[in-house]
Amino acid sequence: ALFPTALAVPTVETAAQTLAALDIMVGDDSGNLMLDRAVTRAEFTKMTIAASIYGDGAGSETTISPYPDVPYTHWAASYIATAVEAGYVTGYLDGTFRPNHTITLAEGVTMALRLLGYGNADFSGAYPSGQMAMYRALKLNEGVTAASNTTTLTRRDAMALFYNLLTAANKGGQIYLTTLG
Repeated sequence: ALFPTALAVPTVETAAQTLAALDIMVGDDSGNLMLDRAVTRAEFTKMTIAASIYGDGAGSETTISPYPDVPYTHWAASYIATAVEAGYVTGYLDGTFRPNHTITLAEGVTMALRLLGYGNADFSGAYPSGQMAMYRALKLNEGVTAASNTTTLTRRDAMALFYNLLTAANKGGQIYLTTLG
């Protein structure tokens, strides 16, 4: 079965096969997932769009530059533009996106929660305390090794986070995977 029982901690192979089947995370040409490598903001944004209702529609081309540091020729420009428009991600206060910077646990968790339908109004306290509490309550942390909010996510952590996202209930109570069609 593509989708084992919810909340079962998956093997790396199960999670990898599931995410590859959904085009959320795929390996290189030889199938290597490079699980110990850090994830950039651009890469995580692409994974977020692949895990969203926009997954099939986000093309490889855009004619706009969503941020000054993300020209329309950047490989992830269309994914970043789609994610910003959908409200899944924002740039920094200085107006940049920093696509090649690594993504932190708190940033990745925030994007995952936005996929589940949660917005800033759903969290109390200073960022990211409310987001991190929801992350743990929804069991999105199963198999994630990043220790603190500012820890850089590895591809292994991103894989666990996205796999857990698929089995989590969204804000409306539906299992997220069932909302993707």
